[in-house]
Amino acid sequence: MSAPANPTDDAIARLQRRHLRVGWTALLVFAALGTTLELLHAFKAPWYLGVASESRRFLFTLAHVHGAALGLVNLALAATCRLLARPPHAAASPSLIAGTLLVPGGFFAGGLFAHACDPGLGSVLIPPGALLVLVALALIARATFTARR
Repeated sequence: MSAPANPTDDAIARLQRRHLRVGWTALLVFAALGTTLELLHAFKAPWYLGVASESRRFLFTLAHVHGAALGLVNLALAATCRLLARPPHAAASPSLIAGTLLVPGGFFAGGLFAHACDPGLGSVLIPPGALLVLVALALIARATFTARR
């Protein structure tokens, strides 16, 4: 009979798998969005390139960039979580995942429903998403200062 696994090792393994999934999925989705934006540009889609669509184009670009960057942040957490003495605070993972959804989702929804130079109502998701990302990053950074026992 094998010895029971260390609960901390199990928690770190779950954290690692969760953020690997979220990170790679975010990279896939937001790289596909970037490719779609390039295609809209290549085919000179008036809905995307028209003068009245400047805000839409900017918000979609922000969704693409923030989504890809947050995907990389999730992968960085997955890659480094085994180096931590213990997992970050329990709120770090859900906060980072929620922020990964809300920030680019808010930019994208704001661009979908943009009117002239004003973003759509979906942009209200951006500030709470940004706050969640900052909370997650602070909790993860704090965990790096915890001494290994």
